[in-house]
Formats: sequence, C-alpha cells, structure tokens
Amino acid sequence: MDTLKFPQGTVTFQAESPDAAPEDVVFAVAGGRKPAREWMKQVLKSLPHNTTVVAADRGLDYLADAGTIPSLVVGDGDSAEKESWEAARKAGLTKDYPRDKDYTDLQLLLEQMDDGRFWLFSGVFGGRFDHLFSAFQSIGAQALHQKQAMVLADEREICVFVPSGMTVSFYPPEGESPVAVSLLPFTDESMVSLEGVKWPLDRKILFRDIPCSVSNVMSEAELEKEMPRVRLACHTGMTVFYIAG
Repeated sequence: MDTLKFPQGTVTFQAESPDAAPEDVVFAVAGGRKPAREWMKQVLKSLPHNTTVVAADRGLDYLADAGTIPSLVVGDGDSAEKESWEAARKAGLTKDYPRDKDYTDLQLLLEQMDDGRFWLFSGVFGGRFDHLFSAFQSIGAQALHQKQAMVLADEREICVFVPSGMTVSFYPPEGESPVAVSLLPFTDESMVSLEGVKWPLDRKILFRDIPCSVSNVMSEAELEKEMPRVRLACHTGMTVFYIAG
C-alpha cells in the first residue's frame, strides 16, 4: 500500500525495501470515538476493492452506520448493539470472548494480524485515556515488530507509525493545511528528517522521554507550492507522524 486518500488529505508511503510495503489492506474499526459517517464512507470507497474489513466490538455498529458489514468481528459484545451482534454471530462473523478476560477487544483483534498486510485503524481515538493508551501501545508494538507502517485515522486526526527505512508524506487538500504536525518518538530514540514545515529537522534524534517535537505547522513557502506536502523520513527507531485537522 503506497497511498491512502482521506477527505482531509492524502498520505503516501515510500519504503527502502519493497517488502516493507504490503499491498493487501485491512481496515479495522474499534469502539472508541465514532468516525463521521460520510468520512467513513469516503474512506471505504477509496480503499482497494479487495480490502478486508474487520471490527472490534462496537466497531461493528460504526461500520453498519456506514453501510458496511465486516468479515470478522472480535470481542465480547458488551458495547455493540445487541441485535447487530446477534445478527453477526448468526452469520458466523464473530469471534466471541468472555467479558472477563485478560486482553482488550482491540488486542484480541490484533492477534488476527497478518504480517503480509497493511493495517488501517479507525474508531481508536477519543473516549477513555486508558483505552486510547492501550490501543496506541499495542498497535505501535505490532508496527515495530513487523517493521511496517500502520495508520490510525478519523476525520479529526491521522496518526502514522513510521519505522526506520520508511518515508511518509502528507498532502493536504488545495488551499488547506493541517492544524498541527507533531512527531512522537515510539522507541527510546529515533532519528528523523522533516520537511515542508516551519521548523524542519535534518537527521535529528528524538527521545521518547522528552516528546517535544509537537505542534509544528506547514511553512508559508511550502504552502505556496503547486503540491504542498509535509515529508517525514525515519532513519532509525520508530516515530509517530501525527496530523491534526
């Protein structure tokens, strides 16, 4: 997967090794903040026709609201609508777990991950901080283990886990720019280069315990170009490329 098109902008991926950019896509929807219906519809329409759509618990309802039925639903069914969960179960789409369990529904969904696929997540942001932190850490650990980019997104935020050897660019719609561009080192140290912003970085080492590279913005010079973009290259470690707005 080398391009993701969102209503708020396009994200492109360039890997040093072709093997680091799988073509098969999985769109996974969790039960956090509900993605806007029209945003979800547009994203689903833009994804490859053979994209696998899956859900963790209440993500089933979010997909149903966008007119899509997932091929797999994982969880205990405690937050999804009872009728929709039972319908999915009768259709053989659910992988049920007891409510009293050691792992979250999203973590159980992550167990289904295939190293040969590109994963896009939605329904992860918002809600309780403990759920968000658990999801962020769990997905990041998978991205680091598989050495491939993974994306969390909804209509408000885009969050890309960028491992070493990967370059990610964000192109906003014409006449627009993101509210904020931030880099959050996931590993203890991560060397990065950042272009197209007011405060660029050139092979700068970021430290996880001092996440200070936040609230950057696109530069005026970049916005005057025909196709303005923000470009992040991760040289070592893994950094999260965050875009708000």
